[in-house]
Amino acid sequence: MGAQLALVTGGASGIGLATARLLKQHGDVLIADRDPSLIDVAEREGFGAVAADVTSTADWRCMAQHVRDRYGRLDVLVHNAGTAHIAPLVETSDADLRRVLETNVLSVLIGTREMWDLLVAARGCVVNVASVSALVGQDAAAAYVASKGAVVAVTRALAVELAPHGVRVNSVCPGSTDTPLLARHFASLPDGKQARQRLIERHPIGRLLTAEDIAPSVAHLAGPGAMAITGANVVVDGGLTATFDFGSSFAGGGPKDAA
Repeated sequence: MGAQLALVTGGASGIGLATARLLKQHGDVLIADRDPSLIDVAEREGFGAVAADVTSTADWRCMAQHVRDRYGRLDVLVHNAGTAHIAPLVETSDADLRRVLETNVLSVLIGTREMWDLLVAARGCVVNVASVSALVGQDAAAAYVASKGAVVAVTRALAVELAPHGVRVNSVCPGSTDTPLLARHFASLPDGKQARQRLIERHPIGRLLTAEDIAPSVAHLAGPGAMAITGANVVVDGGLTATFDFGSSFAGGGPKDAA
């Protein structure tokens, strides 16, 4: 048997990369990402890396074969790849809906299915990166909220289905995390700087989270200290969902007048 292998999707930046760096302390890490330039960066950092579209069954089957041929096992599968579409539902096209749901939800189902035999053979684990949007309403983000809520629900379902095989499945719900995805969102808003500041002010810890804030919880759920944890969802949000108003700040709206 070779060393432990972890596969991290969307692993070349943000939460995925921070997680990969922690998991690399315990074995090999294979990063899957759709951005070839980021793949090159990951390889220079010493990770195995493959270019892949997580919505593609064919790409998942290629990754599964690569894992079998190169590593011979899969101990940890981190579904981190994701996308967002922040807009009113009436301004959200069918293509937008499909892109968000396929990237955020179907990828988890397809990927786990295609890696099933490897995970069972290793009695491994799956960690799904969801979002606090799975737990609260969010203005102008129905597709994203639906997708992340589904990820948490799928986590519970797969935990039950895989438990007899010795495979654990858990999820992590990050709060507003300062990643390239969030930076692109605020850059797209006319009042992006102000919207960012309003969101910061809604966090009891007084700042946005970082990828390095989230990664330890993902790594813990993948490690030996969590062997009795399955079907669980861990919230890492700096207290955001403990407050009354998550509100519309993410979408760029300001505070609402008091009733």
